Amino acid sequence: MKSMAMAKEWVLTLVFSVVSVLTLGLGLTWVNIERVDMAYELKRMQTDIETQEALIAKLNVERNTLLSPERLRCLAKEYGLSNARPGQIRRLSEAGEEMPSPVIKSAQAQAAPVKKAAAQVPAGPAKGKKKSAGKSPAKPPAAKAPAVAAGPVKGDT
Repeated sequence: MKSMAMAKEWVLTLVFSVVSVLTLGLGLTWVNIERVDMAYELKRMQTDIETQEALIAKLNVERNTLLSPERLRCLAKEYGLSNARPGQIRRLSEAGEEMPSPVIKSAQAQAAPVKKAAAQVPAGPAKGKKKSAGKSPAKPPAAKAPAVAAGPVKGDT
């Protein structure tokens, strides 16, 4: 009986060992399949990233070409656009309130001394003096205001 109990024990140990080896083998096979699947997924993602980076580089070149100053100048000329004059550009804060333009401030600061000087000069010729025939008084050249806009602004036509 002892030998039969020993034989039963050996059979159970053998069956348990075979089942354990098969389970470990199947587990190892499953892990290997998952590893290969992940490697394929990783390769696909790397290819997608490279494709996206190439597209980004192409789009950056296209954007830089489309926004080049020379091209914008040609388009502005074609559509009859000119530089923005003071007062044509409005700046808004993030709250949506209108902010004063630095160009208008500087133009007002420059115009203030001119207005004071103009107030001190007599308005017209004194009585009895004749105007020069056919000649109009010379006007000082208008100062050009620097462009503030990111692109040309359509002029009045």
